[in-house]
Amino acid sequence: MSPSPTSTYETYDIVVLGAGYAGLMAALRLGRRQLGLRVALINAEEHFVERVRLQESMVAPVKPRIANLSAYLAKTPVEFIHARVLSLDPVHNKVHLETGESTREVGFTQLIYALGSHVDTDNVPGALQHAFRLDPGDGPRSAAALRVVLHQLAGGPARILAVGGGPLSIEAAGEVKTTWPDMDVTLVSGTRAGDFTSDKVQAVLRRDLTRLGVALVDDERVSEITASEVVTANGRRFTHDVCIWAAGMRAPAIARQAGLTVNTQDRVVVDTDLRSVSHPSILAVGDSAYPNGSTGAPFRPSALTAAVSGVYAAEQAAARVAGRAIRPFSFSTFAQAIAVGRFAALFPLDANDHPVLFVMGGRSARWLRDILVWLVLHFITFERLVPGVQTWPGHKRSAAPVAGEAGNDGSALVRRERSMP
Repeated sequence: MSPSPTSTYETYDIVVLGAGYAGLMAALRLGRRQLGLRVALINAEEHFVERVRLQESMVAPVKPRIANLSAYLAKTPVEFIHARVLSLDPVHNKVHLETGESTREVGFTQLIYALGSHVDTDNVPGALQHAFRLDPGDGPRSAAALRVVLHQLAGGPARILAVGGGPLSIEAAGEVKTTWPDMDVTLVSGTRAGDFTSDKVQAVLRRDLTRLGVALVDDERVSEITASEVVTANGRRFTHDVCIWAAGMRAPAIARQAGLTVNTQDRVVVDTDLRSVSHPSILAVGDSAYPNGSTGAPFRPSALTAAVSGVYAAEQAAARVAGRAIRPFSFSTFAQAIAVGRFAALFPLDANDHPVLFVMGGRSARWLRDILVWLVLHFITFERLVPGVQTWPGHKRSAAPVAGEAGNDGSALVRRERSMP
C-alpha cells in the first residue's frame, strides 16, 4: 500500500537534505544558537554512513560510529527528520518526504542539497540487475547483500570480477583477495588499472594488487553484464560468480527531476559560492555538487572535501540571512589514500589534485589511511562539540581547469569514483 498523505507542514529557514559528511557538517555548523535559525536535517537512514568504509562492509558488518542521528543532534538546535526525499519543488520551496507509511511536506527559505552519490549503473545493460555495488543500505545489490554472497562462496575458488579500474574497484578487488585468498579475483579496466593519477601512483597500486594475487585485465570496456558473464566491446567474455560494478558515480535524479541545472552525472552545477546556477536559493555540496567557476576545476569527490564543502555552504547560507558576502569556495585536499586490501597507496597532492613528491605503499600506508578516515569523522565531531570551530583549510585551486574536466556548461562526461580522504 502506498503512503497516505498527511496535513503536516512546517517551514524552516534552512533545510539540509542528506546526512553524509557534507550534510551533517552543514547542519552542525548552522546549529549555532546565536544564529537563531530554524534548521532541519533530513536523512533516509537513522545512522551515519561512513561511505569510505563500505569496502570493509563487504567482509564484515561495520558498526556505525554515529549510530543514532537523533541522539547525536539532541543537544543542538537542529531538528532531525528521519525520512526519504521523494521530490523537490524549487519553485515553491518545498520538499516532499516519505516518513514510514505517510508523507509530508516541509518548506524552506534556503536548501542545502547533500544527497551524495551512488554507483552509476545507467550506461551498461545488465549492470543494475546482475552486478553488486559498494552502495549503502539493504538493497539486493548493495554492499550488505554482497557480503552475504561472498560468505556463502567462501572456502572455494569462486570467480570474482571487479569492473572499473579506479579507486572504488581497486578497493573492492583488494578487500576480497585479502580476506579470501583462494578466490579468483580479476580487475577489468576500460583503460589501465590505476591510470587515474600519475605513473608513480599507478605503479604502486598495480604492484600491491599483484602482490595480493589480483589478475589485471586492461583496455577492456564492458558492454554488457549477464548473470554469469561480463562481455566487453572487444568481444571477450569473462565468467563470474560475482560481479562488482564500480565504473563511475552518479548523484540522485531528484535535482534533475526538479528542473535544476545538472551535469551528465546528475550533480548540481553550482558557482563558486556553491549555489545552483539555476536556482540560487539552493546550495549543493559534496558528491551532489559540480562546482563550475573561475577558481578552477570541480573538486575531487572525497570525504574531507564533502565535509569542508558542508562548512562553506552553511556559512554561505548564514551570510545570505545576514546580508553579507563571503569569499568564493576554492579547496583541494593535501593528500589522497586508496586502500588495496591490507595495503594502500598514500600520496600528497598539489592544488589541482595532481600527485607530487612521493607515493607510500604497503602496510604502513594502509595504517595511515585508516587514521585519515578516523580524523575525517572527528572533523565533524569537533564541530558538534564546538560549533563554528572548523574552517576550510587546504590548497586553493588555480584558475585553469584540470584537463579532461567539463567546460563552463558542465556538460562533459566525467567518470569519477569515490576515493579516500
